[in-house]
Amino acid sequence: MKIPRLISAAIALSLFLGVLAARKETEIFSDTFQSSKIAKETEIFSDTFQSPKISSAWTVHEGNWAIENGALTVNNGGLIVLNTPPGGRFTMEFEIAFPSNWMSVIPFFTGPEDYGTLYFGGGYWESFEMEGKNIGNYVQRRDPEIIRTGGFQKIKVISDYGLVSFSYDGKEKGPATIPFRPGSRVAFRSLPKSGPLRIKTFRLATLGSAGASTVYQLPVSALVKGVIYKDYQYEGKPSPADLLTIEASTGVAELKYGFKPGEVFESCFVRIPVGAAKSKTILMDVESDNSRNTFFIIVHDVSGEQHLVFKTGMAWKGWQNVGVNLQTFLESPPKLERSIIHWGGDQNQKIDFPIKAIDIGVAKHHIRVKDSGQVRFRNVRFTE
Repeated sequence: MKIPRLISAAIALSLFLGVLAARKETEIFSDTFQSSKIAKETEIFSDTFQSPKISSAWTVHEGNWAIENGALTVNNGGLIVLNTPPGGRFTMEFEIAFPSNWMSVIPFFTGPEDYGTLYFGGGYWESFEMEGKNIGNYVQRRDPEIIRTGGFQKIKVISDYGLVSFSYDGKEKGPATIPFRPGSRVAFRSLPKSGPLRIKTFRLATLGSAGASTVYQLPVSALVKGVIYKDYQYEGKPSPADLLTIEASTGVAELKYGFKPGEVFESCFVRIPVGAAKSKTILMDVESDNSRNTFFIIVHDVSGEQHLVFKTGMAWKGWQNVGVNLQTFLESPPKLERSIIHWGGDQNQKIDFPIKAIDIGVAKHHIRVKDSGQVRFRNVRFTE
């Protein structure tokens, strides 16, 4: 059995461009707030910057940050990171006086060269994922009021496993998709010569599940039916099953990979049969090898169409919760165009339920490469 070359080409091109589910001017969520199920906020950190010294909860990576007149301030560009990981569902609120040029709020920071960010500046906002020198997955909208120099604005950022929206002075913006990065932290950044940046009254809180229910839990009996594929030179074929081991008592699956040195792109993944009814989120626990290779998830809908719903650099150690927000995949875009994240089946570029299979795997990263390693996962579930 061979996998169509389009599958591999789609993953490769997506990794090269950094593109994932960017939809233009398409409503992907609305709420009349008739339900009593409201996500509960649990504050995990706040700072009013009244101390003369910056709290040890923050780490300065770049710039001469200081507290001046009750505000966290940097005058010539810099990067500062909050040490507390918020998880995938959180909200952060702060007051900010923008620099004259631009700055960024980084909800998924894993390193100076590897993060997901919101970008503010020049009358535009956009989101993108940055991996080394690649920038992609952007949504850009003109809004000349978004930057107001000379005074503080109240900003609120809400993340639901990478579906990120924000408001400034009560005006709602977004949402945009920024791939969630397990174990990531939040950060602020501005460029040199961009003018002073000031932040005050910062608050970070996690969001509860608001009564979300599990519609499908992947059983061990489905894991053992998984078929391994090694993808080489844009063509895939079943691979020896000994690359996947399953601990029946714990439900932990371990996928081993070994790439050929010097090759631009390879992947190794397991295709697992599922039977998931309409879902909004995929959740699983993942233990990475911190290789910086790319962990990815593809779902196969009932029509046979495949959707690349998630990818992220494996930049963490130990077990982390990985969440995939599917809301941007529930409706077809108003104008169907060729897409590198949807292929096969009825080609309507949305998930038609039930989901029949899921691919979980690792792709060689085209910049930072470790040729062999393993990824472990467990507790795969689909929630509504």
